[in-house]
Amino acid sequence: MKIILAGDMLFSSRNLANRLDKKLVEKLRAADAVFANAEFTTPEENRPVAAGRGYVTAVRPGILKEFNDLNIKLISMANNHSGDFGILGILDSLKSAQEHDLIVGGLAKSLDEARLPSFYDTSDGRIGFVTATATRGDIFAASNSGNGVPARPGVNPLRWYEEYQVNEQQFDQLNEISNELGLSGSNQHGRNVEGFDAPDNETLVFGSLFEKNLTFKKAKKTEFRTEVDANDLNEILDSIKDAKKRSDFVFLNIHTHEGVNGDWYEDQPADFVVHTAHAAIDAGADIVIGHGAHFIRGAELYKDKWIFYNLGSLIMEFEAGNSIIPPEMYQAYGLDGHSKPSQLHHQRAVDEKGNFKGFSGDKKFSQNIILELEINDDRRLTTLNVIPLDLGMTRDNAIKRGLPVIPSEKEAILVMDRLNAISAPFNTSFEYNEKRNFFHIR
Repeated sequence: MKIILAGDMLFSSRNLANRLDKKLVEKLRAADAVFANAEFTTPEENRPVAAGRGYVTAVRPGILKEFNDLNIKLISMANNHSGDFGILGILDSLKSAQEHDLIVGGLAKSLDEARLPSFYDTSDGRIGFVTATATRGDIFAASNSGNGVPARPGVNPLRWYEEYQVNEQQFDQLNEISNELGLSGSNQHGRNVEGFDAPDNETLVFGSLFEKNLTFKKAKKTEFRTEVDANDLNEILDSIKDAKKRSDFVFLNIHTHEGVNGDWYEDQPADFVVHTAHAAIDAGADIVIGHGAHFIRGAELYKDKWIFYNLGSLIMEFEAGNSIIPPEMYQAYGLDGHSKPSQLHHQRAVDEKGNFKGFSGDKKFSQNIILELEINDDRRLTTLNVIPLDLGMTRDNAIKRGLPVIPSEKEAILVMDRLNAISAPFNTSFEYNEKRNFFHIR
């Protein structure tokens, strides 16, 4: 059984099967199953955009035919754009995926459904996969029905918490500032009215009780820490165990932008992601992958099972400009609400001097990977090939930027060197097979 696991698909143009690298298309079509993250929602035309969404990724439902043409049957729809068009947009996405015979993970009409593993039966075995999103999982979380209230459609969330630990001197300084700004008194007033318990003497909620705030803890060492929500994690682990009993090969995929210190564009994954990945392997997952960052993060061989903390993107096409752009999205970038797509995308890609910036300004956003797996009749992963991709975010032709090609040997080695550098903390390294243009474990 041959499986290909890919990262984010962010696109709005058509006829991809005839426009992408023929070698890549052949690989996708030769697999028994291909998985990717659909980094968008597919609302019907009469759906309003959700409030406060900023950058929206949405296309009309017909775009999902591109997945069919590329042999991508398994998709995640659980990500930080799942709710860009609200609950009705989520229902539209589920409907259009079903109409295109796609197997969706992580998005459903209720929390119980979103938690469930998804399955695909090939001629050589059954694949099970569990899908969750850490990024915006708290905002777009599904719910169950109860007390006369219907279930809320949404994602399978992997919620997490951040904590800022500071030393005693720093803690006292923050306390003093909070007092002088009147925040401490205002927050206590709010607690008294609402009946909330006050934090202990070694915890400070800095900011507004009801709006934005940071929680500081007095500690010996100054550091930023993250911790996964125990209930969400346990539910995900239960789904992995369930999938393990009902399939030949199981993978967990997590949509996660989060890196160390809360940095979305940091090469190393956040602590809670590492903890979750290890727990998933312990629960029976055969491999764990991350997507969402739009660049690769490191790989780890944990208890003889693979974790790829982020695969990056399979496609990251911005400048074709056929996605749905609400007026508020233009305004979020300082443009008039009735601007044109090319204005927005050019502004995000090129500075006033003509130099590339943003996703186009750092080569790492062009350097991505997919995984080619082979599973034998004994349910064992016998082959794992890491296939490099070049998305060419600085190509001369803007219409071709973000479309993947299998790169030259020179570019492939650059991708491998980067993967090795960011995998070093996990004591993992790869070597290049120049005859077949893939990496394998060194």
